[in-house]
Amino acid sequence: MRSTPLLLAAAVALLAATAGLAAPPPSAPDALLARAQELLDRGQAEEVAKVLAPLLRGANPDARALLLASSAEIQLGDEDKGRRDLEHAVQLDPSLRQGWLNLAAMEIAAKRYDKAYDDLLTAQKLDPAAHDSEVNLGAVLLLQGKLEPASEHFKRYLTLEASSPNAYYLVATNYASAGYSALALQHLERAIELDERSRLRARTDANFADLGNDPRFQRLLARDSYRPPAGAYFARQVYPVRYDAGDGKLLDAVLEALRIAKEPFDPTVEVTDDWALVWGEMRIKVGREANGQGSVELSAPPERMTPAEWERRSARLLREILIHLPA
Repeated sequence: MRSTPLLLAAAVALLAATAGLAAPPPSAPDALLARAQELLDRGQAEEVAKVLAPLLRGANPDARALLLASSAEIQLGDEDKGRRDLEHAVQLDPSLRQGWLNLAAMEIAAKRYDKAYDDLLTAQKLDPAAHDSEVNLGAVLLLQGKLEPASEHFKRYLTLEASSPNAYYLVATNYASAGYSALALQHLERAIELDERSRLRARTDANFADLGNDPRFQRLLARDSYRPPAGAYFARQVYPVRYDAGDGKLLDAVLEALRIAKEPFDPTVEVTDDWALVWGEMRIKVGREANGQGSVELSAPPERMTPAEWERRSARLLREILIHLPA
């Protein structure tokens, strides 16, 4: 069963399910649970009850089915019934760790933080090796204004997830939501060091809304501190068109060149006043020179392609950019 680390603005961690079989055999509960999970994942919560019906009949319903049903009910806005079924599920089977996590999330939403903490401790005892327990417990303590013990939980979480940019990002969002700007920026900076796309993610994350006018946050979002790994391929070309985030002529030429060259790339582009980044099998940075001209830098880790492929693909892309520049 899956679990999801909690944020300060916690949403219930939901088990999910799949589309319904016409006449599912009653001897296949796992198949029904899997289908219900898929339905929840797809946002089709209204179909879940039909799929789970064979497991919910009688005086002894399946606890796992009740857990899924409660998630669907909460998605559909019936929180009272969802909570009753959730509490019934963990009463029938107290080993359902996800059930305790879901209960904790509901308690957080109701601002009953002591009860949420107790539920999270129960979840931790059910799986002492689960890393998310540390960040969840820290999040609740932070909501209670208990910075020091919350930070201890976060430190243990980051020790367990030392190479995970998402772990640092998650801790940063918790600190930011609670108003601890310096700690939020410290952990966000580390998340960006591990994966620069964390910077793009932070630009539109409501958890950082209160930091929007903070000069330290602005500097962090404006800084490209990426360093290619050892042995990385690199190519650079200056063009007779300036980089301008406002008119986007050079960036437009880069994107069109990528399409023409059939180079795979992420359509989500990070754009600042001084540079833009496009990610794909190559990392493509579009920026400006001191003399006002625009430049394009291409890089890729050595394991991404052979030297011959790099030479061919980078040369074609730089040539296509020139072709597609405005006259």
